[in-house]
Amino acid sequence: MPDAVTIVGGGPAGAAAALAVLRAGGRAVVWEASARPHHKVCGEFYSPEIIARLAELGVAGDFHARRPARVTHAELHFSKHHRRFPLPEAAWGLSRYAFDDLLLSAAQRGGAEVRHERCRAPEGRCVWAAGRAAAGPRGRRLFGFKAHFTGPANDAVELYFFSGGYCGLCAIEDGRTNVCGLATEDLLGASGFEIDRLLAQAPRLAARLAPLERVTRWHFAGPLRFGAAERIPARALGAGDAGRFVDPFTGSGLLAALETGAWAGEGLLRTLEGEPWERCRAEHQRRCAAFYGRQTATTVILRRLLALGWAEPLAGLVPGPWLFHLTRPIVTSKNSATR
Repeated sequence: MPDAVTIVGGGPAGAAAALAVLRAGGRAVVWEASARPHHKVCGEFYSPEIIARLAELGVAGDFHARRPARVTHAELHFSKHHRRFPLPEAAWGLSRYAFDDLLLSAAQRGGAEVRHERCRAPEGRCVWAAGRAAAGPRGRRLFGFKAHFTGPANDAVELYFFSGGYCGLCAIEDGRTNVCGLATEDLLGASGFEIDRLLAQAPRLAARLAPLERVTRWHFAGPLRFGAAERIPARALGAGDAGRFVDPFTGSGLLAALETGAWAGEGLLRTLEGEPWERCRAEHQRRCAAFYGRQTATTVILRRLLALGWAEPLAGLVPGPWLFHLTRPIVTSKNSATR
């Protein structure tokens, strides 16, 4: 029997890698420093395509058992105007605390060994699913923030854009709403890194948050850098944010974690079974490039439009479903590699 696949990181990408390995008949060892699930800065929005991958990994039932909120619309809010449109298919909202727990628990039940310790220098080849790329000049660096609120929920994923950042709202389980955003260091510093104070300066967002009550502290992450990671071990296949960090307003980060994690796990297992490493690595890189290509190009353009102040008038001219389509990754009907 081949050696176990080594996976560094037990978040969605790492757990998906373990589940894919187990379902292919292999063994997996997951290194995860955290001894329990915890809150992470994340939009907690699950795009419609994710259910198919969850089913392939054997955890779609576990996902629905956590009673995620159903999201049927999207809303875009700018300084003066806003628009609302239906999603092509229903999406979902679920806390990362619940999602990370259900995935890693399923991997453990399936036979994965989970070591709750840090793996700084893995021996041999591995799936690298730990961490995010971080860089940028001081002041313009980007930081993420998130907290949970109770109060009137919405059936839409809501995006509020303001100079220097944006904030998204998405209903999750138990009647709560996740409020998560991204802002430059300068903007956060001007508010003393007090997020409640920062969000109060955006009138539309402040009005939306007025009837809500925050029930968790603000969590922070960063600095963040979009694009491919710069520091991944040479003998590793990157997965999730550790491979590439895409602008969160696309709403596809968690789908990307599952897809790239599963591909990395399957690819590394094939190398242990005798397939050439270079071939498997090239195939993984090709699939990831195809997956991220359209949304990467779209987000570069959208960020430029936001910076120029053109996004608000143009958003009213483009049909909502088109906007949603342009930010979707390329997902085929069957993403698992032929074995």
